Amino acid sequence: MTEIDVLVKGALLHDIGKVCLRADHSLGNHSEAGVKFLSRFLKNTEEEQQLLRCVQLHHSSALRNARISSNDLSYIVYEADNIAAAADRREEEGADKGFDAQACLQSVFNIFGEKQSAPKGKYHLRGMNPQDKFNYPCVDDKLVASDDKYQELVDVFTTNFAKGSVLSMSNNELLRILEDTMSFVPSSTNKGEVCDISLYIHSKITAAIASCMYQYFAAQGITNYKEYCYVKNAEFRKAEAYLLVSGDFSGIQNFIYTIPSKGALKSLRGRSFYLEVFMENFIDEILAELHLSRANLLYTGGGHFYLLAANTEQTKATLQKLQGACNTWLLENFGTQLYMAMGYAACSAEVLQNSGAQRSVFAAVSRELNKDKQCRYDADNLTKLFDSESVYNKNLDGSRECSICHMSSRRLISDEHGDICPACRGLYDFGQKLFAPGVVFAVLDTEAAGSLELFGYNKKSHLAVLSKQDLEKYRENLLRVYSKNEALTGGRIGTRLWLADYLYRDDKGAVLTFENLTKESHGINRLGVLRADVDNLGAAFIGGFVRYGQAEAEKYATLSRYADLSRDLGLFFKLAVGKICRGELNGFDNAEQKPFSLFGVKKELTRKVHVVYSGGDDMFIVGAWDELLELAVDIRRAFARFTQDKLNFSAGLALFSAGYPISKMAEITGMLESAAKQNDKNSIALFGFDTEQHDGENEICCQHVYHWQEFTDRVCAEKLQFLRQHLDLDDNAKDTKLAAGIALLYRLLNLLDEADKEDINLARFAYTLGRMQPEKRSSEAKKQCYDVFSEQMYQWVKNPDDRKQLRTALNLIIYYQREAKEE
Repeated sequence: MTEIDVLVKGALLHDIGKVCLRADHSLGNHSEAGVKFLSRFLKNTEEEQQLLRCVQLHHSSALRNARISSNDLSYIVYEADNIAAAADRREEEGADKGFDAQACLQSVFNIFGEKQSAPKGKYHLRGMNPQDKFNYPCVDDKLVASDDKYQELVDVFTTNFAKGSVLSMSNNELLRILEDTMSFVPSSTNKGEVCDISLYIHSKITAAIASCMYQYFAAQGITNYKEYCYVKNAEFRKAEAYLLVSGDFSGIQNFIYTIPSKGALKSLRGRSFYLEVFMENFIDEILAELHLSRANLLYTGGGHFYLLAANTEQTKATLQKLQGACNTWLLENFGTQLYMAMGYAACSAEVLQNSGAQRSVFAAVSRELNKDKQCRYDADNLTKLFDSESVYNKNLDGSRECSICHMSSRRLISDEHGDICPACRGLYDFGQKLFAPGVVFAVLDTEAAGSLELFGYNKKSHLAVLSKQDLEKYRENLLRVYSKNEALTGGRIGTRLWLADYLYRDDKGAVLTFENLTKESHGINRLGVLRADVDNLGAAFIGGFVRYGQAEAEKYATLSRYADLSRDLGLFFKLAVGKICRGELNGFDNAEQKPFSLFGVKKELTRKVHVVYSGGDDMFIVGAWDELLELAVDIRRAFARFTQDKLNFSAGLALFSAGYPISKMAEITGMLESAAKQNDKNSIALFGFDTEQHDGENEICCQHVYHWQEFTDRVCAEKLQFLRQHLDLDDNAKDTKLAAGIALLYRLLNLLDEADKEDINLARFAYTLGRMQPEKRSSEAKKQCYDVFSEQMYQWVKNPDDRKQLRTALNLIIYYQREAKEE
């Protein structure tokens, strides 16, 4: 056990007494409560006494009269807590003073954007259990964090700490326990402050700052922590002791989507998840070499990460060596397809506390990242890249290349996919193993059956999909373990990866192929493909908590809030999306949320879709086209509820035959997603593109782009439902509705298409409507139906917006009515 490990544990646990005190108000102050609770699980070693001092003495009043040495770690925890807390705690105008022990954690979205939410959203007090309903913020004024709920969290601590000494567990395992217990616990219950920072995030940021300070002091030869952290801490806060580090994984899209259509789901999932584990493992390699924990990781998702490190020459040299080694490994194994860009910038504690200055540091890091992307490789790698006989280029198998990655520097094997390299075959097999329940992902220093090579710094590393029982076979070779959603305990925990692990299965439990998914669609047999991501996320991180034009405009824009924002978005896309696919629309508050339905047909709660990827701020989902479109609306509504309408996302959804090339599916839906964003964002673009002529030039455009509200209210609730109410689409209401075969629907659609290209010929449209008029002997109900239908259609066709919405509604009905034999 190193001294920095004791420090990190002390920083992570410094406020554990708040949970204990809110469960039992007779325990004194929260420092005393924390020491009393932890003492039950500790002995009297110097390391354990040091940990307790970090908990007991993290306030100035306690340190003032403490008889401890000037190099006691308590001084570092005290100052790290000050830096984190001073940045987080912002007074709320007009609020009462005092503390409310039963106050619930407020949503970070309350103060996001230009206006504060009223009423405020707040969370139920609970642990982080992925099996529970999702914890959406609610606006129930009567909601309180009760003593007995806090006691349940204390019991979780007790169960975990009773298994072994706190000092014997890794910092990452302790961090996971805190995530499970303190994610919905408010750090402060001060009535005069905005209580939207969780105790988990505050403890995590405190530990990150403390570890950086310790390493900076060591590099500077400073051992008198009292002077720098207590006596002259205001002066030390001006020193650039910290390094904000960022990484960005380039080439992800092409790597994932350049695959054959056969076995596409396994290949997509395998490649997507492999890159996610690769990124997490690379982050862990960095943290291990820097002797830091995942407390220093501020954000990871979508191939991007931020972490906080000490501003030392050793840190910078280590980062450069790791990045160089990683990119050399990527060149050897994947050519120039993938690249790990990195950048960093120095900052002080004053900067971390000052929101405006903090944003300038993020901007500086972004500039360094962009510079790195423009000048990827060093001279040695560039020389090898231009050498036809180097390991990067040498043709090892005649004149053949892999049919998937197109590399010729590997031996090839022939299988059902053609001539492919072992790496591409391994990624396909990896995707197949992901479907198995209860598996974990082990990084080993030896090869295992079916394992994939993985970057390791100064050591060979392999990624293996193992059952929990099989982990024991590799105990001596285990470097770290990753799990899907489930919490694991044990010595070499890497992290729990939140994953939208949803796949639709048949009655026998088999995962449906793309071809079988199309057969689950109603009407036309087509595979729906959805791509979506959050609008203006970059701007949200730059200025989402800034109140432009107001006094103290940036007082809420703190490091912890941005860390919480990142984590919240990740949890939504990785945890909530999977639950919504399963039909779990109601949250922990049991608010009634009904699934969206295009055609009013009652269906299974579980959606007939596969989540290929959902995380960070974007998603890629495939499935039965009608189910996928309904699911997209469900996710959009849940996202609005989760963010209190402060953030939006745009989506593209297209329909394909099952055998269509995956790369083209991804490309077209990506273009539709871009078309939705060009529609003032917060939109969905459907179906595909048409060629239109404007000013003598052809333009490619999407004819079915809508803001979400317009799509649900005007296209579906109004136009689509009107057509369903007046047209006999199912041939079972002959006496009350109008006959409407596919031919008539196409004729109406063609007339609407022509109407957009030239002045509408109302006579032609009226003629078509006239041909629908019932015979004289028809029922009065049917005649009345025709009068209402023809009048409304005539009005809509004269208005461009109504006409556009009507065309989309007709398209939906045609797709819904078409049978497989008509394709």
